[in-house]
Amino acid sequence: MNPTFLEFIGANQRSSCGYCKNDRGERTPARSAKKNAETGEEDLTNGLEEELEVSSESSVTTGGAWAHSMTVNDYSGLLDVGWRRSGRYLYKPDNRVTCCPQYTIRLDVTKFKMSRSQKRAMRQMNEFLATGKRPVCGIKEEDAPVEMNLKGSGSQSEQSKKNLKSHEVSTKKMKDADRPVLTKKEIRNKKFEEKCRQKNLDPDVVRTERRQKDAARQRTIQSYIDEARPDWKHKLEVKLVSLGGDEFGTRDNESFELYKNYQHTIHKDEDCRLAGFRRFLCDSPLKKEQRGGIELGSFHLWFLLDDKLIAVCVVDILPKCFSAKYMYYNPEYSFLSLGTYTALREIEQTQRLHAIYSNLKYYYMGYYIHSCPKMRYKAKFRPSDLLCDQSFRWVDFNSCRDLLDGSTCSNGFSEFCPGAPRPASPVVDTLLVFSNGSITTLSDALTEIPEAAENEQFLANVRDLAHLVGPDLSRVVYYFNELNS
Repeated sequence: MNPTFLEFIGANQRSSCGYCKNDRGERTPARSAKKNAETGEEDLTNGLEEELEVSSESSVTTGGAWAHSMTVNDYSGLLDVGWRRSGRYLYKPDNRVTCCPQYTIRLDVTKFKMSRSQKRAMRQMNEFLATGKRPVCGIKEEDAPVEMNLKGSGSQSEQSKKNLKSHEVSTKKMKDADRPVLTKKEIRNKKFEEKCRQKNLDPDVVRTERRQKDAARQRTIQSYIDEARPDWKHKLEVKLVSLGGDEFGTRDNESFELYKNYQHTIHKDEDCRLAGFRRFLCDSPLKKEQRGGIELGSFHLWFLLDDKLIAVCVVDILPKCFSAKYMYYNPEYSFLSLGTYTALREIEQTQRLHAIYSNLKYYYMGYYIHSCPKMRYKAKFRPSDLLCDQSFRWVDFNSCRDLLDGSTCSNGFSEFCPGAPRPASPVVDTLLVFSNGSITTLSDALTEIPEAAENEQFLANVRDLAHLVGPDLSRVVYYFNELNS
């Protein structure tokens, strides 16, 4: 098997942010110094996507590398230290200084339970397929903006307003000192406990029995899929297609036209080119591999309505996870809440793969951005975890949300495991590098090329990259221009 081969690109800086600064934003991902490292455009609205964007007020540095080839194990390791890919370009935002910190988010599909709105999305799709009628109302797929607690900001008048509001709330909650006004939930609980006492039943035992019955009645994604009937007005087929395979090529033009329509309608982009589309969404450094009865690598998940492509999800299937990268769709079918629906079908695909290969049980949703309404919907797929940007430990979302809400950093950044040690970086001298036609250690390469050994900026770049990549990718082969004359 070919090893992972990464070419060092270096830092990238942007001067605008599509998340918080511009109405439309700069949709082009960071570009490397190499012309062939241009990666096309990213999405911000629906699906699961990632963009490399920074504010004009920040000097944002991101790690960058061009992947000539990569094993699924190595890319999985990079995901777990905060990296993502756009085509063959790999990057990791510097969350301490970017205006919109981006945290990797994942879901354990063995514990997933649908919310009411997610069930509604499945139900509305089935109703449309059965009758052809559009739903009366769709699903809300983004939240209201979040106000960050900025250190040193705020005025006395603002604080007074908060105190007044707090006083108003407490006044509503308490009619007087002796007679509190109960919430509806408290009233229901009080009535329930009273009924249990009248029947000589333990309220806790009754609650436990109810929870068990509710769990037995819990709807699954598959249960909605199984409702499909041959006599329905429309037929929806969801097909996982390997990137670059024979079947993949049969809808190449149709997929591009769908993408172009999406970009034009949703993002007002008039300059979509086939070459950029293929480079961004159809090119992957991941090498296909069979493991545990499933195929690992890069795929497109097609959504075919009456044999017509209406949505495409770009995904990677890795040893431990199903990683969602991007989604585009036909805007004429926005009424079907395709952002939510396609994510649910991706979760179902992950559950199906888990049944075959038990190690694969996580659904990675790209980056979560707490201050961005268009990204916060990802946390509605519960229970989800966020990756601590310093310790690289996974922390449940509810705990992270409290820390993010209370952040005192100017950009809202928070460490989810304060005080936890960061994994050690690999020993730089033992890194494998490609130097003048052969693979060797960095130490040996520097012995052969003394001018590189005296280049302080080059050595700093090597240390930075090793720090960002971490110790789990110690067998990766790196390419640096300074070692190849």
